[in-house]
Amino acid sequence: MPSQFMSDRRWTKIGLVSTLLWFVMAELASAATFASFSASRHDRFLGDDTLNPDFWLDHSLLTGVAVRRAVLITPLHYVTATHTGMINPTFVAADGTRHTYTAASSTVLQTTLRTDFELENGTTLMAGTVHNSDLLLVTLEAPIPASDGVTPMSVLGGGYFDMLGRSIIIQGQNSQFGSDTIDFTQTVELNTGAITESVVYRWDHPLGGGGMDELTLVGGDSGEGSFIEYGGEYVLTGTNMGIATDPDTSEKFSFNNFVSPYVDLIAAEVAADGFSITVVAVPEPSTSLAILTALGFGWARRRTKRSRLHERVTPIKPSGAKPRAGMELVDRS
Repeated sequence: MPSQFMSDRRWTKIGLVSTLLWFVMAELASAATFASFSASRHDRFLGDDTLNPDFWLDHSLLTGVAVRRAVLITPLHYVTATHTGMINPTFVAADGTRHTYTAASSTVLQTTLRTDFELENGTTLMAGTVHNSDLLLVTLEAPIPASDGVTPMSVLGGGYFDMLGRSIIIQGQNSQFGSDTIDFTQTVELNTGAITESVVYRWDHPLGGGGMDELTLVGGDSGEGSFIEYGGEYVLTGTNMGIATDPDTSEKFSFNNFVSPYVDLIAAEVAADGFSITVVAVPEPSTSLAILTALGFGWARRRTKRSRLHERVTPIKPSGAKPRAGMELVDRS
């Protein structure tokens, strides 16, 4: 999708939801905040680590989603967030059997800018330049055997407009799953220096919408996967990355790495190891819907500003205002 359809919001601070720095903000909730949390509905596992029979998603379609911070895309490769780093992931077969594998190496996927990109310090990165993203491709020591019952996830293909208004399934820490609606997409710069493509969704619950499964990310949720349901499967859209709060309205926004722009890179990397990914391209929304959505969210160009570690946001009563340019994004790691 042409880059001119990216959001024109200038986020001045991007807050990572890192698992690496969780102890800095120990006062935060231990999992994503839900509009109406129900352990029987939103917890993938029971207290004894067995599969939750009342879970709202299909366990058999999630075997490639690790207990934490890894989504398998080939028998040898998984993805996570760069700023959380690689782990030795544990995957759960449809019968509840757990399998843990050893990670051997990792590759930071690269973002090639399609338009000029202005940093918070005023420096402009030129179109065509290449930068580290917040998506990490990890290679295991050995391929996972089919007999383990762990199936790699398909990867989403398509453009930015394809995502507008779609429901996204999000995994939070502690294997809790909720959902939200994608509001817009844009390129963002993290305080790690990463330049990455993202999808963004607003926390609508205090404003009277969102539904019982809606969630907003908190510290510790980074690196977990996000998906759309399409064609009878859950398709990887990316990984949790960061959060933001409008200081004037207290509206909250969550940011996820967006995998689609990196599909070709991923395919080339795994092909070097003799593997391939399954790419699922979803149809674009109708032209009229796309235009209405673009008008509703003020899309124009890809411009964001850099984030740095910052003080906590003090929650205040939200208003019905839409997100604005100049919103301050703060760290909640």
